[in-house]
Amino acid sequence: MQNMNEESNRNRNARQVLQCVQMAGSTTRTEIARRLSLSKPTVSTIIAELIEEGWIVETGSGEASASGGRKPVNLRFNPKKAYCIGVDIGGTKVAVGVTDLKGELESYRTFPTQEHLERDLFGTIREKVEEMKKELSIGDGQILGLGAGVPGVTNVQTGVVEEAPALRWKNFPVRMKLEELFPFPVYVDNDVNIGALGEHWKGLGRDKRNLIFIAVGTGIGSGIILNGQLFRGSHYSAGEIGYMVTDRTLSKKYEASFEGYGFLESMAGGTSVGISLSRRLGRPVSAREAFELYRSGDPAAVEELGTALQHLGIAIANYVSILDPELIILGGGLAQSFDVIHPVVSDIVKQHAPKECEIVKTASGSEAGVIGAVALLLKEHEGIYNI
Repeated sequence: MQNMNEESNRNRNARQVLQCVQMAGSTTRTEIARRLSLSKPTVSTIIAELIEEGWIVETGSGEASASGGRKPVNLRFNPKKAYCIGVDIGGTKVAVGVTDLKGELESYRTFPTQEHLERDLFGTIREKVEEMKKELSIGDGQILGLGAGVPGVTNVQTGVVEEAPALRWKNFPVRMKLEELFPFPVYVDNDVNIGALGEHWKGLGRDKRNLIFIAVGTGIGSGIILNGQLFRGSHYSAGEIGYMVTDRTLSKKYEASFEGYGFLESMAGGTSVGISLSRRLGRPVSAREAFELYRSGDPAAVEELGTALQHLGIAIANYVSILDPELIILGGGLAQSFDVIHPVVSDIVKQHAPKECEIVKTASGSEAGVIGAVALLLKEHEGIYNI
């Protein structure tokens, strides 16, 4: 038991030292010992091991102290020690990428989901990974693991997607499918949760302890970061804002836009808006066109979208009232119409929530899902390294 405790302490100290070096950018053994309240011999032993393993590199001497003596040796984190695979499985496309340990994208691939969904979805993911490994001249031994995001309620412990309407999956063993193809650790979570992780790690939420990421697209979902940690809830369904009820009277007679869709996304999701406006105009209308018509002042679009945005604004006001986040980040396909969404939603939040909250459009690009999936891997990985 004593040996196990000693090993646990060593691993904990090693992780703290490594994180200290990473956050500092460039630091010294003396500074690490001071920051972590560890003895200098302990820090020196850990640093020696981390250098030997390739996690840390020495980069030359720093400035000597005023009293003279030897110049301290600077230490830097080595982000190329290992690589990470991120997979974002969406209803329309699958994105696959390789990053270093700082989340810098080294290679990236996409392919259409529906063309491969029933045949070789996971085989195609493996094919893209193999292409990128060859391109980067790396082997499986250099890969820390794989993180994947899926558009549905996901049991993180089992890796089973309980329901993903966009993929027609129920109780689908995604992690098992990926583990059959890859020899390294695999972690799976809801795609909006990985979006929140990505924003917290590399996006607009980097310096925030409490934030909400809301993806407004075909459906509506959200990821919640509380006190710096992803909040999943007791059944892994925290953040399923699409099920929020924003009108008591309509809740008794509404019809879900699609099987598995909740009240809010049936009122304000992109597909639902398009369907409602198509009925009004007597022709097919996409969500994007609906917003264009709204901007041009089309009466039907103004009425339909106005109602949808009222529902969205009430839902966000409820979120602000309950969780008091520092920041709300809007992403997803409809975030491209942030200029229309923001004024309506912000006014409702100001009117109904006890405190105002900054609402911003995501600055992340198309690779955001891959970066978020890597963030999931690095959060969940049980080895020495995590973010």
